[in-house]
Amino acid sequence: MIDEEVGELFIIYIDPTRRNEGIGTKLLDAVTKQQKDEYGAKEQWVSVQKGNMKGIPFYEAKGFKFQYEKVPEEDPSYIKLRYSRKI
Repeated sequence: MIDEEVGELFIIYIDPTRRNEGIGTKLLDAVTKQQKDEYGAKEQWVSVQKGNMKGIPFYEAKGFKFQYEKVPEEDPSYIKLRYSRKI
């Protein structure tokens, strides 16, 4: 949780040989359920590296909407795209 009613999913990595088996969806669903049921989250955020053409379509398909781009001071080459959704 990053705020009283705001959860964040920091990362999901799936073995490339196991993609398209529904594992990512099940992990996201489990985290979302926990954030809603145990912590009262009403909104959820994720960061995706710009150009990540596996992660971006996945999160967009799950209802996440692009909010803004963030360039971290510590590593300007790692541009983050911030997405959120209501849950």
